[in-house]
Amino acid sequence: MVVDRIEGDFAVVEHRGEMIEIPLSELPENVREGDVLIRMNGGYSIYNVLSEEKRMEMAEKLENLFKRKLK
Repeated sequence: MVVDRIEGDFAVVEHRGEMIEIPLSELPENVREGDVLIRMNGGYSIYNVLSEEKRMEMAEKLENLFKRKLK
């Protein structure tokens, strides 16, 4: 499951091709857009595949790629 966006008191999450809303009260406090969630023991955890540094590096590369494509 991937967090697509946060809207009010809900996270809109893509799960198996569908968009579902999960109350933020059921998610870890530090959840944000782009986080991968896993369901464990009746709750949710954030699956941290990348370090924050690597995430920022990838975001910068994507931004540069889109800038080149738009020119």
